[in-house]
Amino acid sequence: MIFWLILFGIVTKNIAMKFGVPYLFLSPEYLGEVSWLSFFILGFSVGGYFMAFHLYSYILLGPSFPFIATLARPFFKFCINNSVIPLIFFITLCVNIVDIQMNEELMTAGDVFIQLLSLTAGTIFFIALSVFYFFKTNWNISTIQLRNKNKAKKNRSMYFFVGTLLSKKKFWFESHHAKVYKPSFYISSFRKISPARDSKHYRRRVLREVFRQNQLNASFFEIIVILSFFILGYFGDYGLVQIPSSASFMLLCTLAIMILTIFYSWFRGWAISIIAVTLIMLNVISAKTSFFQVRNFAYGLNYSHKNDYNLETINAIQFDSTEYRNDIEHHEKILDRWYEKATMLQDTIKPKLVLVNCSGGGLRAAMWSFYVLQQLNTNTENEFFDNVHMITGASGGMVGAAYYRELALQSMTSEVQPEDDEYLKNISKDLLNSTAFNMVMHDVFFRYKSSTINGQTYAKDRGFAFESQLNVNTDFVMDKRLVDYRKDERLANTPLMLFSPTIINDGRRLLMGSQPYGFMNGDLNTERTGPENVEFLKLFKENLPQSTKFTTVLRMNSTFPYILPMVTLPTEPEIQIMDAGIRDNYGTKSTVRYIAALKDWLQEHTSGVVLVELRDIQKDYDIEEHNSNLSLAERFIKPIGNFYGNYHHSQEYNATELVDNARSEEVPIDVVTFVLRNDPSDMISLSWHLTQREKNDIKRIFNSDRNQVEMDKLIDLLKLN
Repeated sequence: MIFWLILFGIVTKNIAMKFGVPYLFLSPEYLGEVSWLSFFILGFSVGGYFMAFHLYSYILLGPSFPFIATLARPFFKFCINNSVIPLIFFITLCVNIVDIQMNEELMTAGDVFIQLLSLTAGTIFFIALSVFYFFKTNWNISTIQLRNKNKAKKNRSMYFFVGTLLSKKKFWFESHHAKVYKPSFYISSFRKISPARDSKHYRRRVLREVFRQNQLNASFFEIIVILSFFILGYFGDYGLVQIPSSASFMLLCTLAIMILTIFYSWFRGWAISIIAVTLIMLNVISAKTSFFQVRNFAYGLNYSHKNDYNLETINAIQFDSTEYRNDIEHHEKILDRWYEKATMLQDTIKPKLVLVNCSGGGLRAAMWSFYVLQQLNTNTENEFFDNVHMITGASGGMVGAAYYRELALQSMTSEVQPEDDEYLKNISKDLLNSTAFNMVMHDVFFRYKSSTINGQTYAKDRGFAFESQLNVNTDFVMDKRLVDYRKDERLANTPLMLFSPTIINDGRRLLMGSQPYGFMNGDLNTERTGPENVEFLKLFKENLPQSTKFTTVLRMNSTFPYILPMVTLPTEPEIQIMDAGIRDNYGTKSTVRYIAALKDWLQEHTSGVVLVELRDIQKDYDIEEHNSNLSLAERFIKPIGNFYGNYHHSQEYNATELVDNARSEEVPIDVVTFVLRNDPSDMISLSWHLTQREKNDIKRIFNSDRNQVEMDKLIDLLKLN
């Protein structure tokens, strides 16, 4: 029933709506589009879950209704009478699909009807296959009696042979007398209700044989389904096999139910205890051995050498005076080249340094960042992006900005037009299907597939799937290494990109980019217990850090818990990396530290800094109204709920404070902010999947009065047009 409660909560949009999980069920996407085929696949997986539920119920409850064994096709009759919850769920699913497709995907009534028809056809198709199997193999009491009469003929069929072996085993319904129920009526067919017959005159041993034989048939069916599950996972690299995320989730639920069925069929009353003991043993084994030590790696980084990770080591790396001065001089040379270009574009000897901060927020932030950069460049006759010196931030926002940067770089030597609408469609394509599919088919159980990159072998887990799908969506233009951007960044042909994923072991930030960023920890003369930032290039200088795949850097900066795996790096002790948004969801800390470190150059060569914020949500939203009379439940959950609910609010306040403190007469800072959502209640899901309504809203919101005022302000500051 827990599975059903979760599923009902999802399809009714009461669970995980913030993360867009219901949309995966109500608007499934397959091969890049929501179509009748995606609904058929979802329906097929729903049918599989229904049958798994029936098998579980039959094995658990069947012996308590012995009259079933006297009926023709007992399992089929049991399924009909056990279909109340599945039927209610299917109707609920259909009703909510109509709502989402009409209001979110903006489909016509005719299209929605075809989708519902496909969903129903997929469900019926799986059920029909199952029913056909059980029609052929399902035994009732008459079949058992006939078999006993022909026993002397030594029937050599597989079922008789296995049934004979099993007859020597003492089953749970032999050692534990099941409580018997006799309902007054039951549904005998889709159009008929019949009185339940009495079964007391049948011998108990014969009734047991009926359930035993049907249990055997169910076991064969479960084995076939589980084998199909792993076969599907083996061919997961092919796009045709990567089913909708919701179908993957239904398959996982189906597999879980089938495993429970096997435990209950063999261990009955001991099932829960044995499952608990098994989980505890697996946990102990995973902690004490390397058998279940599952790790994800930074693709391209060399893991043959492990680096010491302790306070002494990172202090020595970060605060070497020679390295510090070299890094500052290195970035001042890059700024000199940017200055030559900016003076002409802004028509002044003291141009404004333009820095871009991109907030996190999954695919919505990726599309928002990309679209805003498109529009700003279009409205400034392709001059805005040439003024940008550095881009930093978190998660999806950096994914969208990285894609735009690459297209802008290619436009210098080819006919690529970054403002073309096809590129906006590319960055807004689904990234969740392949990730969820690999999580269910590969990561949860056995990681039996691998790939070789730069001579090193990596598991093809959901992290690998995410990067592969991102490359497919963007036509592989970002399938590069960090070093591939080094020269163009150094020559100021393209903006710097600074990533700052979080080291979850100690909360420090790992600064990643093609250029050295060791100077970002502040003045060397300042006393400190240890740096807040650890530079990737210096810490892993023996591991070919510049060979790290650029898509891996994007993923490390966007590692949302559970959706993507933590990345393990070659240190002793090992450190794991997650989303930059854990520490700084807006890139403000990196920006302020960069300005502080290069303040002398900025004071001499610029008239200040223009900080362009591409924000997922505005920072001055109203205080929410709360009922002062709290229930007992609210008093219990509110302290924890408020802590996590205000986590991003506290980051907002910190970011604003950092910028305010960084302002000075020597280096003034003007902030221009483009906001996607005006309030946390504005529903654009935090996910790697977007509906058509959400995509339309992202484009529409840029044209709001507030954002248009900000664009005019930016053009005026830079004296463009």
